[in-house]
Amino acid sequence: MIVLVIMGLLAGAVVLALPDGRPGLPQEAERFAAGLLRARDEAVFRGGQIRVVASDGEYRFERREGRDWRSLEEPPFRARAFEAGTQVTAAPDGVVVFDPTGLANPTEFTFARGQARRTVVVDLAGNVSLDAARPF
Repeated sequence: MIVLVIMGLLAGAVVLALPDGRPGLPQEAERFAAGLLRARDEAVFRGGQIRVVASDGEYRFERREGRDWRSLEEPPFRARAFEAGTQVTAAPDGVVVFDPTGLANPTEFTFARGQARRTVVVDLAGNVSLDAARPF
């Protein structure tokens, strides 16, 4: 009987220690950074501008067609929501435009959830880095 009680207590401790199933903040920032790199590569490959817009709890990818911006709907460029509880701020704004040479407007995105923080930086050359110092 004592063994069953101990096993029940251990099982309860294991359940409480399990993650909540959503990606952690580091993984979310890394996934966003990977999306930025794919957008840069797509701009070079297509020979046109691609922009990434992060606002209202999501980010999306758009392609320049003439004077208009059109959403990219094919994977991996579909719009994606940030995880619940994730706050994303951007400086100077939440838009990065990659040109056909891979150059971009410098932007810094800060991800926060609770006490955790991660920073994704895009520099003028189109390089994307995690937790790097702001180059502008």
